[in-house]
Amino acid sequence: MSRWSADPLQIALVPGEVALLGGGESRLLASDARTASSLLPLLDEALTDTIWPRRRVDVVLSQQFVRPVLTPPPGKALAAAEEAALVAASLREIYGDEANGWRLAVHSQPPQAGLVGAAVDNELMQQLEALLARHGCRNISITPLASRAVRRLPARFDGWWLGVEPGWATLMGARGGIWQHLAAQPLDADWRTSLPEWVAREAECAVTPVARQVWLHPFGLAALGNLTPAEDGWQWHTLPHDARAHGATALLNLTHKAQI
Repeated sequence: MSRWSADPLQIALVPGEVALLGGGESRLLASDARTASSLLPLLDEALTDTIWPRRRVDVVLSQQFVRPVLTPPPGKALAAAEEAALVAASLREIYGDEANGWRLAVHSQPPQAGLVGAAVDNELMQQLEALLARHGCRNISITPLASRAVRRLPARFDGWWLGVEPGWATLMGARGGIWQHLAAQPLDADWRTSLPEWVAREAECAVTPVARQVWLHPFGLAALGNLTPAEDGWQWHTLPHDARAHGATALLNLTHKAQI
């Protein structure tokens, strides 16, 4: 297939793996190191192959490479620069000076709700963009996994979206499509037991009550088994996913609306 095919090249980066999909081809590459920067040499080598389309490139990043935040409600409409400043200040409160070297993305919400921010190491972003440009890639988008996945939810989503990758969970609670609570944590081998308890605790911390419905979105996991709610009144659902996809390949093809 031509490198200028209209079909996008999809790339997924997770700790220890990079996956590519496009031009009718797919590839999964592994690294012993688990940092995002350790994946760039693998991607650099893979892109020397002319089979990959270059006209449009969509990159999705594991949430393990992303630092999310939900700011306090600003109480009034803000300009874009003011929104970015509020997100940056909220990240510095949590992570200190480390946050100064991060690139930010902001999701605007009504003034009575906080802003949703996502931060990625700016040096990593610059290196990734330069690598893709060096290989002739155009129209490049780089998106955190959660940002890509929640776009598939109904516009007025009520409940909790729970994205689970190997070793990591991201939780986002919404009421009427407005995000009210956000949390993330690493997972251990006992995650199937501990996850419902964690979700229940986070729900208690939410300033605005969110419906006790959890929509679990697994990415690259083995058989889920049954997750037992930690308390009465909770309903758990599993979003459609490709159970055969493992590792980084499970982050690709997030294009269809979720049916809930």
